[in-house]
Amino acid sequence: MKLNIYPCPGRCNVSMMTKTVAQYFGIIDEENITILPHVSMNIAKDIEAAGDSEKYIALNGCPSTCASMAYEDVGYELYDEIVMTPDYDIKYNAKYANLETIDEEIDHVQKELDKIIESYK
Repeated sequence: MKLNIYPCPGRCNVSMMTKTVAQYFGIIDEENITILPHVSMNIAKDIEAAGDSEKYIALNGCPSTCASMAYEDVGYELYDEIVMTPDYDIKYNAKYANLETIDEEIDHVQKELDKIIESYK
């Protein structure tokens, strides 16, 4: 199964962390994972052509779910969703000023991706 991941499009520190985690997965499995740089109306054609062999994932940095909204803005609602951080607490998010210790977040996304893949089997 091919996964297309659209990470949080924002510019805050949580968004930067989300993009970094997405890049990690794109690098370790570039054959099965594509990181989408943007979501536009053209994606509808790609989704239709992909059928069941490809899944689209919104990788949100926080509960604002901006990545999810991008899919919805183009009329696509069959995406899967992962939210990286559970809240907006600035102190919690301050961790992402330095992206050297994001192993926990990578583990979180890996578990969520595993659940998504398993749910389609």
